[in-house]
Amino acid sequence: MENRNNVYIMFGILMYAFIQVACAESEKNYDVKVTKFMCIDTPYQRSVLHYCKTIVRRNRPTLLNLSLTVPESFDYVMLKVSAEYKFTTFRPLLFDLEIEGCEFLSSKARDPASAIAYSVVFEKYKNIAKPCPHGNRTYNIEYWVDPETLPKSVPAGDYRVTTTFSFKDNVTLFKLQTYGSTRRKGIFRSMIEW
Repeated sequence: MENRNNVYIMFGILMYAFIQVACAESEKNYDVKVTKFMCIDTPYQRSVLHYCKTIVRRNRPTLLNLSLTVPESFDYVMLKVSAEYKFTTFRPLLFDLEIEGCEFLSSKARDPASAIAYSVVFEKYKNIAKPCPHGNRTYNIEYWVDPETLPKSVPAGDYRVTTTFSFKDNVTLFKLQTYGSTRRKGIFRSMIEW
């Protein structure tokens, strides 16, 4: 009788291991949830923010609904992206990206960090992701983070990503903070991978 129970236990362990391996190969090993988008440092001196709303949707990604008017034309914009990880407070993570936006959008060669930034932010929006000049118009944007554009592996935890667009004279055009969290999938992996 005890021998039969051992066989059932071993069979259960093997089935569990098989399911874990099959799931790990078919999809990412983490879940991403954006909790909030927040436009900060408003009002801006040389652009008009009409609205900046976070729309939380059930069983769908959180949506940023944004309307921004830039009354002047520009051919230079500094793009700064900084990621922070939350321990007890938010602290800088491994990368800070600072790049000239017009050059970034017109260039095809990108380092890994800027390739991730391009795929997460600009790939969906071909009318914005074009060479300069920009501005002299109203930008109406509905944006959400697509998990398929993120890297294959992201450490579990809470994050804050601050994205700043600024003019050549360092005046802020637009500044956005995105709050989110990643969680490991599966109980076994989350218990052994700290």
